Amino acid sequence: MLKFRLYFDKDKETVWLNEMAAKGYAMTGFFAGFYQFEKCEPGKYTYQIDFGEKFFSVTENYREFMNEAGIEIVQSWGFWIFLRKLATEGEFKLYTDVDSSIEHYTKIRNLFKIVSILEIICFMVEVACAMSGAAVGYVGMLIVGICMLAVMRAAIKTNDIIIELKERRGEIMEGKLGAKRLSPALMAGIFINVAAMALAETSAFRMPIQIAAIILMLVGIYQSRNIFAK
Repeated sequence: MLKFRLYFDKDKETVWLNEMAAKGYAMTGFFAGFYQFEKCEPGKYTYQIDFGEKFFSVTENYREFMNEAGIEIVQSWGFWIFLRKLATEGEFKLYTDVDSSIEHYTKIRNLFKIVSILEIICFMVEVACAMSGAAVGYVGMLIVGICMLAVMRAAIKTNDIIIELKERRGEIMEGKLGAKRLSPALMAGIFINVAAMALAETSAFRMPIQIAAIILMLVGIYQSRNIFAK
């Protein structure tokens, strides 16, 4: 069975994979949002998703450690590693102490920050194409803008998890939960651009609205820069 899902939250993704396993569908493969499942005894496996050190592969030490722990590496995708263990072998948790959890989520947050910066660069390129009059620029700007929003939201949520963990460790955090948020101007600009694209190309209102949307989005990116601060 093949299912398509897009997740930017590995914890929610883990919950979904375990729900599928509880229904009798074991995840056996992944490719660009497509999950491959095969029938199994309901609740046979417990899944976890780890963040690795190598791109699309794992180190030999990591593989040996997992084998010794009775954990199967289902697949690696990018830096993400899909793992599973027989449910009969007990609870399956990767990070049971606060320090290792903080280190784990900090790596994930840093990845989201890097991807967000790359998305912003791509977004600027699409803005330049749109302003030059290329219709494909508006479509590209919309697609990249939505992806950029998703990744930046994921970075914010991961940062909130880190703050919670550090406070649990007894640290007094200067930043509060939810202090870093996406600028409303960024989200408004993207949705206004969507509305403008729905107008006929001959409409006298389309170009001014799209220019206003581009300005809003650029202002929103600037206002959201605090996401990249530690």
